[in-house]
Amino acid sequence: MIEPVVNAMSIYQVKKQSQLSLIDYFRQEHGSYTTEAFLSAQCNFVQSCTGYCLVCYLLQVKDRHNGNILLDAECHIIHIDFGFILSSSPRNLGFETSADHRVCGCNGWPRWEKVVQIVEIMQQGSQLPCFHGSSTICDLKERFHMSITEEQLQLLVEQMVDGSMRSITTKLYDGFQYLTNGIM
Repeated sequence: MIEPVVNAMSIYQVKKQSQLSLIDYFRQEHGSYTTEAFLSAQCNFVQSCTGYCLVCYLLQVKDRHNGNILLDAECHIIHIDFGFILSSSPRNLGFETSADHRVCGCNGWPRWEKVVQIVEIMQQGSQLPCFHGSSTICDLKERFHMSITEEQLQLLVEQMVDGSMRSITTKLYDGFQYLTNGIM
């Protein structure tokens, strides 16, 4: 399925064209840190990032890089290219871990039963590689961590974020994207 996304640029394009860090780009486009426009843009960015982080973790969306993440005029992030989800990954590289986000918190977990049911329905008769694999549904259920307490889940989310930030494989994948595609 293809749908055009208007009034948005990839984060790669934003960084390349502006030659600024993302925070400096926000200040350039929306004013100083204390302006209503900047605070609104910052809020839009954080809220949309949190939602996408949760979805990317649960559905194991892969091939995330600055060329696949758009930024609209109000600073919402919009992910594109969902070719690798669940049990499929580019070139069978299943190590991307940078999709976790501390701000997601535990209150962001959606109703896991409905998500699992939707994936099970989509899996029936599908030829898509992401649905092939005997453990796809089991792994999906495990990512919801429904058997642990709220406090344990919060600690787990924090550990996942810390691990993601230190992940050598994420740094290597970012370097690979830069070397092969010029994506910063």
